[in-house]
Amino acid sequence: MDFFSLKGPIIVIYNDDLKIKRGSSDDIISFNAVIKTSEDVERTLKDSGFETLRIGLNSDRLIDTIKKLGESKPQIIFNLCEGFDGDPSQEKNVAALFELLDLHYTGSPSSIIGLTSDKWKTKQLLLQNSIPAPKGTGINQISNIKSQISNLKFPLMVKPLSEDGSIGIERDSVVSDRHALKRKIEFILDTYNQPAMVEEYIDGREFDVSIIGNSKPFILPISEIDYSRISPDTPKILCYTSKWMKDSDIYRLTPSVCPADIPDDIEKDIKGTALKAFEITGCRDYARVDIRLSKDNVPYVLEVNANPDISVDAGMAKSAKAAGWSYRDLIKNILNAAMERA
Repeated sequence: MDFFSLKGPIIVIYNDDLKIKRGSSDDIISFNAVIKTSEDVERTLKDSGFETLRIGLNSDRLIDTIKKLGESKPQIIFNLCEGFDGDPSQEKNVAALFELLDLHYTGSPSSIIGLTSDKWKTKQLLLQNSIPAPKGTGINQISNIKSQISNLKFPLMVKPLSEDGSIGIERDSVVSDRHALKRKIEFILDTYNQPAMVEEYIDGREFDVSIIGNSKPFILPISEIDYSRISPDTPKILCYTSKWMKDSDIYRLTPSVCPADIPDDIEKDIKGTALKAFEITGCRDYARVDIRLSKDNVPYVLEVNANPDISVDAGMAKSAKAAGWSYRDLIKNILNAAMERA
């Protein structure tokens, strides 16, 4: 079914249940980003002449929202929820709700959202299918550190197991000794109430690969994080500050460049690895695969992001622009991919 032949309302749904559980600004920024994305998508759909209804999902209005979804008989739901009740780990259950209600929606199904939000399970699946990923382990107790990192080489990257948007990642996330490792793991366990993902740090160029579609997925131009402006003693990582704090020096010093300037053979390898990761994990409609290129030009998958940020100024929109697409084209093609499954 084509985007322009849709009948009935398109519901744009997002989570508006901000609850600061960790005593930090992470939730506020993530919450604002979700609202902005929902506004961008709704505006684009309205400008295209479609009947739309934007709904904020939260625990206080859950029953009323379920009734509204049933009464409105939507053609499709544009699912932009990144959690529920202030808990990002509940994102999969929002998609499961749509499945229980037999409602068609954009993006990956609940099972795949649950898989890709668990960095350890995703890593195991990738490695089992011969897709390169950094060696690593999940640690949920400080007492397990020595035994679990015995086969890993420093420097190591430490991050929360189930967060996205670089939440929990800062410059001290790359550690060079056990003391720093222990301190960072303790911080993650205490602050985010979840295991820490510890993996070997790949020192190399970093790329984002955006993919649209299902039966014939289309790979948008590759985007690269430009680390050339940061000092040599600063880890080359896209931390929370460099990703979201637009007034910070590190944000200004780590711009993305799209399309990335890479040789054709390496570009082919990066795209091939990203596409395999997309297919093996079961993502659908749209996703972004983050890749780090090692010194010997092996593309390692850092993360697979189902339902990534698609706001006007997000990385996927920039890659779409490099492909000659307008933002309207991006939304159109995501909707077309979802409707083809109907």
